[in-house]
Amino acid sequence: MISPFLTHRTKSKFLFACPTKTAETLFKYIAPDKVPVQYGGLSKVGEQEFTTADAAIEEIIRPTSKRTIKLPNIEAGTLVWEVRVVGWEVSYGAEFVPSVEGGYTWIVQKTRKIGGSDERVLSCTFKIGEAGKVVQGWSSLL
Repeated sequence: MISPFLTHRTKSKFLFACPTKTAETLFKYIAPDKVPVQYGGLSKVGEQEFTTADAAIEEIIRPTSKRTIKLPNIEAGTLVWEVRVVGWEVSYGAEFVPSVEGGYTWIVQKTRKIGGSDERVLSCTFKIGEAGKVVQGWSSLL
């Protein structure tokens, strides 16, 4: 209906994508950290917890593979981390392993699925009473 009123140059500035390809299409033109979470990106409105100066670990998990990320030598205090998933479904869990022999392992985050329709940004806070390490387990569910 509106097509006869638009020039070819104007039409070339529009881009349509189906819901399953939204994130992939946006990432071709906009950096993932600038795309809002609800569209599959990494940007959260009002996010003040972390800045670009904070250290970050980026891991790429191939289809049907498993990966373990260790955050070693953590002293007593409060540990805060954020998990962001871009792409397909993954399974994620975290546990705290104390450095003292005979200490009990704490399950920080029960293993759960993070999918395309779920929230792709998870924030976790864990209060640590002793030295140890946090072990995160990842597996791709493709």
